Amino acid sequence: MPKRKDSSIEIHTSPKESSKKAIKKRSIEVPNAKSIVLRDMGYPFRVKGDPKSTGLEIDSEELFADYAREQWIGTIVQKGLYLFDRYIMPDYAFQVLEVEPKESIITKDTKIHLQPQSSATESVSIRLVTLDEVIGHEHIKRKCKLILEYLQNPLKFGEWAPRAILFYGPPGTGKTMTAQAVANQANAKIFFAKASDLIGVHVGDGGRRISTLFDDARKNSPSIIFIDELDAIGLTRSFQSIRGDVSEVVTALLGELDQTAEASGVVVIGATNALPLIDPAVKNRFDTVFEFALPNLDERLGILQYYCKRLPLKIDIDMQEVARMTEGFSGRDLRDRILKESLHIAISDESSTITSEIVRGVLNRIKPKNRPNYTI
Repeated sequence: MPKRKDSSIEIHTSPKESSKKAIKKRSIEVPNAKSIVLRDMGYPFRVKGDPKSTGLEIDSEELFADYAREQWIGTIVQKGLYLFDRYIMPDYAFQVLEVEPKESIITKDTKIHLQPQSSATESVSIRLVTLDEVIGHEHIKRKCKLILEYLQNPLKFGEWAPRAILFYGPPGTGKTMTAQAVANQANAKIFFAKASDLIGVHVGDGGRRISTLFDDARKNSPSIIFIDELDAIGLTRSFQSIRGDVSEVVTALLGELDQTAEASGVVVIGATNALPLIDPAVKNRFDTVFEFALPNLDERLGILQYYCKRLPLKIDIDMQEVARMTEGFSGRDLRDRILKESLHIAISDESSTITSEIVRGVLNRIKPKNRPNYTI
Protein backbone atom coordinates (compact mmCIF):
# COMPACT_ATOMS: atom_id res chain seq x y z
CA MET A 1 0.00 0.00 0.00
CA PRO A 2 1.62 3.37 -0.98
CA LYS A 3 2.60 5.78 1.77
CA ARG A 4 0.75 9.00 2.34
CA LYS A 5 2.53 12.19 1.42
CA ASP A 6 4.42 13.38 4.50
CA SER A 7 3.07 16.50 6.15
CA SER A 8 4.11 18.11 9.41
CA ILE A 9 0.60 19.47 10.03
CA GLU A 10 -2.83 17.94 9.49
CA ILE A 11 -5.72 20.44 9.58
CA HIS A 12 -9.39 19.44 9.78
CA THR A 13 -10.88 21.46 6.90
CA SER A 14 -13.90 21.09 4.68
CA PRO A 15 -13.32 20.36 0.98
CA LYS A 16 -14.58 23.87 0.14
CA GLU A 17 -12.14 25.72 2.44
CA SER A 18 -9.69 27.64 0.35
CA SER A 19 -5.95 27.44 0.71
CA LYS A 20 -5.99 31.10 1.71
CA LYS A 21 -8.19 30.34 4.73
CA ALA A 22 -5.99 27.37 5.64
CA ILE A 23 -2.90 29.59 5.66
CA LYS A 24 -4.72 32.11 7.81
CA LYS A 25 -5.63 29.37 10.30
CA ARG A 26 -1.99 28.37 10.62
CA SER A 27 -1.12 31.89 11.65
CA ILE A 28 -3.55 31.78 14.62
CA GLU A 29 -1.96 30.93 17.95
CA VAL A 30 -3.06 27.40 18.89
CA PRO A 31 -2.69 26.09 22.48
CA ASN A 32 -0.59 23.03 23.23
CA ALA A 33 -2.45 19.74 23.64
CA LYS A 34 -2.22 18.43 27.21
CA SER A 35 -3.74 15.02 26.51
CA ILE A 36 -5.24 13.04 23.62
CA VAL A 37 -7.25 9.83 23.57
CA LEU A 38 -7.05 7.88 20.31
CA ARG A 39 -8.90 4.86 18.97
CA ASP A 40 -7.37 2.66 16.27
CA MET A 41 -9.73 2.42 13.29
CA GLY A 42 -7.81 0.32 10.76
CA TYR A 43 -7.10 0.98 7.12
CA PRO A 44 -9.34 3.19 4.96
CA PHE A 45 -10.00 0.26 2.63
CA ARG A 46 -8.93 -3.34 2.02
CA VAL A 47 -8.74 -5.77 -0.86
CA LYS A 48 -12.03 -7.60 -1.32
CA GLY A 49 -11.80 -10.97 0.45
CA ASP A 50 -8.99 -9.86 2.76
CA PRO A 51 -9.92 -10.13 6.47
CA LYS A 52 -10.90 -6.99 8.37
CA SER A 53 -8.34 -5.55 10.78
CA THR A 54 -8.98 -6.77 14.32
CA GLY A 55 -7.17 -3.94 16.10
CA LEU A 56 -3.75 -3.30 17.57
CA GLU A 57 -2.09 -4.74 20.63
CA ILE A 58 0.14 -2.35 22.57
CA ASP A 59 2.94 -3.89 24.64
CA SER A 60 4.01 -0.55 26.15
CA GLU A 61 1.66 2.45 26.24
CA GLU A 62 4.57 4.72 27.11
CA LEU A 63 6.50 3.54 24.05
CA PHE A 64 3.42 3.95 21.83
CA ALA A 65 2.87 7.51 23.09
CA ASP A 66 6.49 8.43 22.34
CA TYR A 67 6.18 6.89 18.85
CA ALA A 68 2.94 8.81 18.18
CA ARG A 69 4.34 12.15 19.38
CA GLU A 70 7.44 11.75 17.22
CA GLN A 71 5.44 11.52 13.98
CA TRP A 72 2.52 13.82 14.80
CA ILE A 73 4.31 16.60 16.69
CA GLY A 74 3.10 19.97 15.37
CA THR A 75 -0.25 18.56 14.22
CA ILE A 76 -3.39 20.53 15.12
CA VAL A 77 -6.04 18.11 16.41
CA GLN A 78 -9.64 18.22 17.51
CA LYS A 79 -12.28 15.61 18.41
CA GLY A 80 -13.21 13.40 15.44
CA LEU A 81 -10.03 14.06 13.44
CA TYR A 82 -8.27 11.10 11.81
CA LEU A 83 -4.50 10.68 12.09
CA PHE A 84 -2.60 8.26 9.85
CA ASP A 85 0.49 6.26 10.72
CA ARG A 86 3.46 6.96 8.44
CA TYR A 87 6.06 4.43 9.53
CA ILE A 88 5.32 0.90 10.78
CA MET A 89 1.82 0.55 9.29
CA PRO A 90 1.51 3.28 6.65
CA ASP A 91 -2.03 4.67 6.32
CA TYR A 92 -3.35 2.86 9.40
CA ALA A 93 -5.93 5.26 10.87
CA PHE A 94 -6.46 6.56 14.40
CA GLN A 95 -9.41 8.73 15.42
CA VAL A 96 -9.18 11.44 18.07
CA LEU A 97 -11.82 10.65 20.71
CA GLU A 98 -10.85 13.29 23.24
CA VAL A 99 -8.43 16.20 23.27
CA GLU A 100 -7.67 18.81 25.91
CA PRO A 101 -7.89 21.70 25.02
CA LYS A 102 -10.59 21.12 22.38
CA GLU A 103 -8.46 22.35 19.45
CA SER A 104 -4.76 22.20 20.16
CA ILE A 105 -1.38 21.19 18.79
CA ILE A 106 0.59 18.05 19.62
CA THR A 107 3.89 18.76 21.37
CA LYS A 108 6.64 16.71 23.00
CA ASP A 109 4.78 17.04 26.31
CA THR A 110 1.36 15.84 25.07
CA LYS A 111 0.10 12.73 26.85
CA ILE A 112 -1.31 10.21 24.34
CA HIS A 113 -3.51 7.28 25.30
CA LEU A 114 -4.80 4.55 22.95
CA GLN A 115 -8.28 3.17 23.56
CA PRO A 116 -8.33 -0.20 21.76
CA GLN A 117 -11.18 -1.33 19.54
CA SER A 118 -13.96 -2.92 21.58
CA SER A 119 -14.62 -6.57 20.85
CA ALA A 120 -17.60 -7.15 18.57
CA THR A 121 -18.80 -9.91 20.90
CA GLU A 122 -18.69 -7.94 24.16
CA SER A 123 -22.25 -6.66 23.91
CA VAL A 124 -23.69 -9.83 22.42
CA SER A 125 -25.49 -12.21 24.75
CA ILE A 126 -24.48 -15.77 23.87
CA ARG A 127 -26.21 -18.78 25.38
CA LEU A 128 -23.54 -20.96 26.97
CA VAL A 129 -23.78 -24.66 26.13
CA THR A 130 -22.48 -27.50 28.29
CA LEU A 131 -21.39 -31.06 27.60
CA ASP A 132 -24.68 -32.28 29.06
CA GLU A 133 -26.43 -30.68 26.08
CA VAL A 134 -24.35 -32.72 23.63
CA ILE A 135 -26.49 -35.78 22.96
CA GLY A 136 -24.55 -39.00 22.40
CA HIS A 137 -20.80 -39.18 21.70
CA GLU A 138 -20.16 -40.48 25.22
CA HIS A 139 -16.55 -41.59 24.58
CA ILE A 140 -15.74 -38.15 23.17
CA LYS A 141 -17.28 -36.40 26.17
CA ARG A 142 -15.13 -38.51 28.49
CA LYS A 143 -12.02 -37.23 26.71
CA CYS A 144 -13.39 -33.68 26.84
CA LYS A 145 -13.79 -33.94 30.61
CA LEU A 146 -10.11 -34.84 30.78
CA ILE A 147 -9.36 -31.71 28.74
CA LEU A 148 -11.46 -29.71 31.22
CA GLU A 149 -9.28 -30.97 34.05
CA TYR A 150 -6.14 -30.05 32.10
CA LEU A 151 -7.35 -26.51 31.33
CA GLN A 152 -8.13 -25.96 35.01
CA ASN A 153 -4.77 -27.37 36.14
CA PRO A 154 -2.21 -27.50 33.28
CA LEU A 155 0.73 -28.43 35.54
CA LYS A 156 -0.94 -31.62 36.76
CA PHE A 157 -0.36 -33.60 33.55
CA GLY A 158 3.22 -32.62 32.73
CA GLU A 159 4.41 -34.22 29.48
CA TRP A 160 1.18 -36.27 29.26
CA ALA A 161 -1.07 -33.26 28.69
CA PRO A 162 -3.87 -33.57 26.09
CA ARG A 163 -2.68 -30.85 23.71
CA ALA A 164 -4.53 -31.48 20.45
CA ILE A 165 -7.54 -33.55 19.35
CA LEU A 166 -9.18 -33.91 15.96
CA PHE A 167 -12.93 -34.18 15.36
CA TYR A 168 -14.23 -35.56 12.08
CA GLY A 169 -17.63 -36.46 10.74
CA PRO A 170 -20.56 -35.14 8.69
CA PRO A 171 -21.72 -31.54 9.15
CA GLY A 172 -24.16 -30.89 11.98
CA THR A 173 -23.07 -33.76 14.22
CA GLY A 174 -21.89 -31.60 17.15
CA LYS A 175 -18.20 -30.89 16.55
CA THR A 176 -18.38 -27.12 17.08
CA MET A 177 -20.95 -27.42 19.86
CA THR A 178 -18.67 -29.81 21.78
CA ALA A 179 -15.69 -27.44 21.49
CA GLN A 180 -17.86 -24.56 22.75
CA ALA A 181 -19.09 -26.65 25.67
CA VAL A 182 -15.54 -27.53 26.75
CA ALA A 183 -14.46 -23.87 26.62
CA ASN A 184 -17.53 -22.72 28.56
CA GLN A 185 -17.19 -25.28 31.33
CA ALA A 186 -13.47 -24.62 31.71
CA ASN A 187 -14.06 -20.87 31.80
CA ALA A 188 -11.56 -20.72 28.96
CA LYS A 189 -11.40 -18.39 25.99
CA ILE A 190 -12.06 -20.06 22.66
CA PHE A 191 -10.48 -18.88 19.42
CA PHE A 192 -12.56 -19.92 16.41
CA ALA A 193 -10.83 -19.97 13.04
CA LYS A 194 -12.00 -21.27 9.70
CA ALA A 195 -9.00 -22.82 8.02
CA SER A 196 -9.88 -21.20 4.70
CA ASP A 197 -9.55 -17.76 6.37
CA LEU A 198 -6.00 -18.58 7.46
CA ILE A 199 -4.61 -18.88 3.93
CA GLY A 200 -4.47 -15.15 3.20
CA VAL A 201 -4.10 -13.22 -0.02
CA HIS A 202 -0.38 -12.47 -0.23
CA VAL A 203 2.73 -14.60 0.32
CA GLY A 204 3.45 -14.76 4.04
CA ASP A 205 -0.08 -13.85 5.13
CA GLY A 206 -0.99 -17.42 6.04
CA GLY A 207 2.04 -18.06 8.24
CA ARG A 208 1.55 -14.72 9.99
CA ARG A 209 -2.12 -15.45 10.71
CA ILE A 210 -1.31 -18.87 12.16
CA SER A 211 1.39 -17.39 14.42
CA THR A 212 -0.93 -14.58 15.57
CA LEU A 213 -3.70 -17.08 16.36
CA PHE A 214 -1.44 -19.24 18.54
CA ASP A 215 0.24 -16.25 20.20
CA ASP A 216 -3.16 -14.82 21.19
CA ALA A 217 -4.25 -18.18 22.60
CA ARG A 218 -1.08 -18.52 24.71
CA LYS A 219 -1.46 -14.97 26.07
CA ASN A 220 -5.08 -15.73 27.05
CA SER A 221 -4.63 -19.22 28.49
CA PRO A 222 -6.41 -21.32 29.52
CA SER A 223 -7.77 -21.32 26.00
CA ILE A 224 -8.94 -23.48 23.12
CA ILE A 225 -8.05 -23.00 19.47
CA PHE A 226 -10.82 -24.45 17.31
CA ILE A 227 -9.83 -24.77 13.64
CA ASP A 228 -12.83 -25.67 11.50
CA GLU A 229 -12.56 -27.06 7.96
CA LEU A 230 -9.01 -28.22 8.69
CA ASP A 231 -8.88 -29.98 5.32
CA ALA A 232 -8.77 -26.54 3.63
CA ILE A 233 -5.15 -26.12 4.76
CA GLY A 234 -4.04 -29.51 6.11
CA LEU A 235 -4.15 -31.17 2.68
CA THR A 236 -2.14 -34.28 1.97
CA ARG A 237 1.10 -33.63 0.04
CA SER A 238 -0.27 -34.63 -3.34
CA PHE A 239 -2.91 -31.90 -3.06
CA GLN A 240 -0.42 -29.35 -1.72
CA SER A 241 1.40 -29.53 -5.05
CA ILE A 242 -1.85 -28.39 -6.69
CA ARG A 243 -2.72 -25.89 -3.97
CA GLY A 244 0.66 -24.24 -3.46
CA ASP A 245 -0.92 -21.40 -1.49
CA VAL A 246 -1.51 -23.67 1.53
CA SER A 247 1.97 -25.18 1.85
CA GLU A 248 3.29 -22.27 3.95
CA VAL A 249 0.21 -22.47 6.18
CA VAL A 250 0.73 -26.19 6.74
CA THR A 251 4.38 -25.59 7.62
CA ALA A 252 3.42 -22.81 10.06
CA LEU A 253 0.68 -24.95 11.61
CA LEU A 254 3.02 -27.88 12.16
CA GLY A 255 5.56 -25.59 13.77
CA GLU A 256 3.03 -24.03 16.13
CA LEU A 257 1.60 -27.41 17.14
CA ASP A 258 5.13 -28.59 17.98
CA GLN A 259 5.82 -25.45 20.02
CA THR A 260 2.66 -25.65 22.13
CA ALA A 261 4.13 -26.68 25.48
CA GLU A 262 2.47 -29.16 27.81
CA ALA A 263 2.00 -26.52 30.53
CA SER A 264 0.81 -23.77 28.16
CA GLY A 265 -2.87 -24.24 29.03
CA VAL A 266 -3.74 -24.28 25.33
CA VAL A 267 -5.67 -27.08 23.61
CA VAL A 268 -6.04 -27.27 19.85
CA ILE A 269 -9.22 -28.83 18.43
CA GLY A 270 -9.37 -29.42 14.71
CA ALA A 271 -12.54 -30.33 12.82
CA THR A 272 -13.02 -31.73 9.34
CA ASN A 273 -15.65 -33.41 7.20
CA ALA A 274 -12.96 -35.04 5.05
CA LEU A 275 -10.44 -36.95 7.17
CA PRO A 276 -8.81 -38.80 4.22
CA LEU A 277 -7.73 -35.44 2.75
CA ILE A 278 -5.68 -34.50 5.85
CA ASP A 279 -1.92 -34.87 5.49
CA PRO A 280 -0.50 -37.62 7.76
CA ALA A 281 2.04 -35.17 9.24
CA VAL A 282 -0.80 -32.90 10.34
CA LYS A 283 -2.97 -35.78 11.55
CA ASN A 284 -0.13 -37.21 13.65
CA ARG A 285 0.23 -33.93 15.57
CA PHE A 286 -3.19 -34.62 17.13
CA ASP A 287 -3.16 -36.90 20.18
CA THR A 288 -6.55 -38.45 19.44
CA VAL A 289 -8.89 -38.58 16.45
CA PHE A 290 -12.62 -38.81 17.23
CA GLU A 291 -15.43 -39.61 14.83
CA PHE A 292 -18.70 -37.72 15.19
CA ALA A 293 -21.10 -40.19 13.61
CA LEU A 294 -24.70 -39.48 12.65
CA PRO A 295 -27.04 -40.06 15.61
CA ASN A 296 -28.67 -43.45 16.08
CA LEU A 297 -32.35 -43.95 16.95
CA ASP A 298 -31.97 -43.33 20.70
CA GLU A 299 -29.78 -40.29 20.11
CA ARG A 300 -32.23 -38.81 17.61
CA LEU A 301 -34.99 -39.26 20.17
CA GLY A 302 -32.88 -37.52 22.81
CA ILE A 303 -32.12 -34.63 20.46
CA LEU A 304 -35.80 -34.19 19.60
CA GLN A 305 -36.82 -34.26 23.27
CA TYR A 306 -34.14 -31.72 24.17
CA TYR A 307 -35.05 -29.18 21.48
CA CYS A 308 -38.82 -29.65 21.80
CA LYS A 309 -38.58 -28.37 25.39
CA ARG A 310 -37.13 -25.10 24.07
CA LEU A 311 -39.77 -24.44 21.41
CA PRO A 312 -41.92 -21.34 22.04
CA LEU A 313 -45.08 -23.26 21.04
CA LYS A 314 -46.54 -26.47 22.35
CA ILE A 315 -45.73 -29.46 20.11
CA ASP A 316 -48.05 -32.45 19.75
CA ILE A 317 -46.11 -35.25 18.02
CA ASP A 318 -45.05 -38.85 18.56
CA MET A 319 -41.31 -38.32 19.00
CA GLN A 320 -40.57 -42.03 18.68
CA GLU A 321 -42.20 -42.02 15.25
CA VAL A 322 -40.28 -38.91 14.15
CA ALA A 323 -37.02 -40.43 15.37
CA ARG A 324 -37.69 -43.60 13.33
CA MET A 325 -38.49 -41.56 10.22
CA THR A 326 -35.30 -39.48 10.38
CA GLU A 327 -32.54 -42.04 9.94
CA GLY A 328 -29.57 -40.34 8.30
CA PHE A 329 -30.37 -36.92 9.71
CA SER A 330 -27.84 -35.03 11.83
CA GLY A 331 -28.68 -33.18 15.03
CA ARG A 332 -28.65 -29.91 13.10
CA ASP A 333 -31.05 -31.37 10.55
CA LEU A 334 -33.48 -32.33 13.30
CA ARG A 335 -33.34 -28.88 14.84
CA ASP A 336 -33.26 -26.64 11.76
CA ARG A 337 -34.85 -28.60 8.94
CA ILE A 338 -37.67 -30.22 10.92
CA LEU A 339 -38.43 -28.48 14.21
CA LYS A 340 -37.63 -24.94 13.09
CA GLU A 341 -39.49 -25.33 9.79
CA SER A 342 -42.50 -26.84 11.60
CA LEU A 343 -42.49 -23.94 14.08
CA HIS A 344 -42.42 -21.38 11.28
CA ILE A 345 -45.36 -23.05 9.54
CA ALA A 346 -47.36 -23.11 12.77
CA ILE A 347 -46.67 -19.43 13.39
CA SER A 348 -47.63 -18.58 9.78
CA ASP A 349 -50.89 -20.52 10.22
CA GLU A 350 -51.52 -18.66 13.49
CA SER A 351 -51.68 -21.98 15.30
CA SER A 352 -50.88 -22.23 19.00
CA THR A 353 -49.67 -25.82 18.59
CA ILE A 354 -47.19 -27.55 16.30
CA THR A 355 -49.34 -30.47 15.21
CA SER A 356 -48.29 -33.88 13.96
CA GLU A 357 -49.80 -33.00 10.56
CA ILE A 358 -47.41 -30.05 10.22
CA VAL A 359 -44.39 -32.16 11.15
CA ARG A 360 -45.42 -34.99 8.80
CA GLY A 361 -45.82 -32.48 5.98
CA VAL A 362 -42.27 -31.22 6.60
CA LEU A 363 -40.90 -34.78 6.77
CA ASN A 364 -42.59 -35.72 3.50
CA ARG A 365 -40.87 -32.83 1.74
CA ILE A 366 -37.44 -33.40 3.25
CA LYS A 367 -35.17 -36.28 2.46
CA PRO A 368 -31.84 -36.96 4.17
CA LYS A 369 -29.03 -35.05 2.53
CA ASN A 370 -26.89 -36.90 0.04
CA ARG A 371 -23.71 -36.85 2.02
CA PRO A 372 -20.51 -36.96 -0.07
CA ASN A 373 -18.12 -39.81 0.42
CA TYR A 374 -14.75 -38.11 0.85
CA THR A 375 -12.11 -40.36 -0.62
CA ILE A 376 -8.88 -39.75 -2.41
